[in-house]
Amino acid sequence: MQRAFDQFKDNMKYVKELDALYTHLFGTLSFPNDLTDILRAEWVYSVSAMDKLIHELIRIGMIEAFQGKRTRTRKFLSFGISVGTHTNITTTPITSVPPPEYWFEQEIVERHKHSSFQDPEKIADGLSLIWDEDHKWQKLATAIGIRESDLKTTLKTIIIRRNQIVHEADIDMYTGTRNQIDKRDIDSVVPFIENLSEEIFKIVK
Repeated sequence: MQRAFDQFKDNMKYVKELDALYTHLFGTLSFPNDLTDILRAEWVYSVSAMDKLIHELIRIGMIEAFQGKRTRTRKFLSFGISVGTHTNITTTPITSVPPPEYWFEQEIVERHKHSSFQDPEKIADGLSLIWDEDHKWQKLATAIGIRESDLKTTLKTIIIRRNQIVHEADIDMYTGTRNQIDKRDIDSVVPFIENLSEEIFKIVK
């Protein structure tokens, strides 16, 4: 799982490089320029990095559970697989290449390829495949040091705006103008995503 978190940190480095670019251009360009799309890109990429991390943590955790290296959760035990995958798993010798867990991994990837782990409820549901805790957000909120309701509300607000940027060109449906965004927004959103993602990793690793 450490490898998945290292990849998350690499992905967040790209976000910080964009932030440095924005700061440089904002401070050096003397003619009117709208640089806010750089900030929007930071917003979107931060959420994407978190989404990717959770996908990877679930995939790796499920394989570990399949191999008997991790406790199998209630949701893991109810995870259905296709007849084809079951056949491949049961007819593949443990020492063969690819091994039985390869086929299980392919099932996980196929089942989750259209899933997004961004909304609090979807994140909790996905993590149930590797983390048997009934009060996930309460645990995360305690680790971060804020109220559970504030943690979930902040994340939901970030995801709503991310969706507006990606799916609606960040245009207000009533005024027809682009929603405002500034550096202060990013200076709040990016650390929040980093902190939450790190706590998720630390709890489930």
